[in-house]
Amino acid sequence: MSLRASLAYITVRAVSGVLSVCSLSLFVRGLGAEEYANFALGLAAAALVSTVLMIPLNTTLARLYGDSTLRARVQASLLAAVLGFGGGLLVAALVAEWLGASWLAPWVLPAAALFAATQGVLDFSVQRANSALETRRYGYLLLVKAVAVIGLGVATIHLFNGAPALLLAMSMACMISVAGSMRGRFSLRGCDASLAPRIAGFAAPLMVTCFLSYLLNWGDRYLLMHFVPMAELGRYSALADLTQQTLVLVCSGLGAAWYPRIVQAWGAGQREEAQRLFSRYAVIAVSLVMPAAIGFSFLLSPAAALLFGQGFADLPPNLPTLLVLAAVVGGCKSFYFDVPLLLAERTWQLAGGIALSAAMSLVLMSWALPRHGISGAAMGLLCGQTLGLLYSFLMGRAVLHHRLGSRQLFTVLVASAVMGCGLWAWQPGGFAGLLLRFLTAVLIYALVLLVLDFDGARARIAGALRRTP
Repeated sequence: MSLRASLAYITVRAVSGVLSVCSLSLFVRGLGAEEYANFALGLAAAALVSTVLMIPLNTTLARLYGDSTLRARVQASLLAAVLGFGGGLLVAALVAEWLGASWLAPWVLPAAALFAATQGVLDFSVQRANSALETRRYGYLLLVKAVAVIGLGVATIHLFNGAPALLLAMSMACMISVAGSMRGRFSLRGCDASLAPRIAGFAAPLMVTCFLSYLLNWGDRYLLMHFVPMAELGRYSALADLTQQTLVLVCSGLGAAWYPRIVQAWGAGQREEAQRLFSRYAVIAVSLVMPAAIGFSFLLSPAAALLFGQGFADLPPNLPTLLVLAAVVGGCKSFYFDVPLLLAERTWQLAGGIALSAAMSLVLMSWALPRHGISGAAMGLLCGQTLGLLYSFLMGRAVLHHRLGSRQLFTVLVASAVMGCGLWAWQPGGFAGLLLRFLTAVLIYALVLLVLDFDGARARIAGALRRTP
């Protein structure tokens, strides 16, 4: 697996992340902090469906795709489950709204259910493209959805200006992206009920795991409803969404590039090749995630004020750093440290670790929120994510070793430190200044890596130049 292939996935995720940041900025400004809080709670409700039901089914597809004898039947069976769950939950949300049993603002729950259903189908299509190593199709699905969200979302805010309408617009964006992707690739014909025990044996523990993960990642929104005004919930949610749509995308892009190949090597019984790929994955991951975390901790506060307005100019001083660290730790855990446990199908073991970290996170949030406000929620989230990462690290060592050369780690540390010093020393204002700071930081980091010859960078560049006609 080459660095070029990893960068292809990262580039797709980065472009879609930039588009998502643009849409987030437009949504926060268009809705305002209080209405954005209702939108964020709708997203939290949708995330419950996508996290607990859709993600385990997609993960099952990724894990079982390597068995070519089961591939067609697994795809059909899982697609039927995705469509069935999505349709059933939409009906349930409509009934709850009709009975007045929804805990959200009017019509937010049905709109959130529709978004969860359409997002689930889109995620299934993306996972299938990734498992089949269809890089172009993978990028197409993500980028079309990101562009459609901006166009439909902005139009909806101007016409209707409400959280339910915006959630419906995002559902339409998912439908546009996935339109035609099923044809010739998916079919409900071949759905095999006899696969249910095999699928349930892997997916059911993951559903428990994902529910606990949902409490860890989204429980802060529900606690904030009871401890802070809606405007503060809106500010916290906007910042948390910004970090998730940037930093976690780096981790997920790397996972998309490496996980299918590790699964295929493991499924073929090639344990040494799986270990080699996993070790190589670690090298690439640390070289991208560490500078991203350091750089974003410097840039989040000025970026929030510029993107979201002056209401975000007086943030608690430690809030941006806490949210950045929580996003990075959570992304590394989910897309790197959990990989060995998923390969070994130790999903109940994984669930136990997430239960521990989720409980710790919610307890700490409940204690810290009345004392530290929205920063307290970020503190509890970071502590829970860190505990979960340590647990996965310890439990997964018996499956795959976490190997990273000391010279490579030292090189990344030095380059990140030099980049961080540059960001601290030079702080121009405005959008142009923010963009220039970012580009300069990337250039500094790349040059230091080149000077220190990280991972044989000079030889790789020289070889690429020799192959160029």
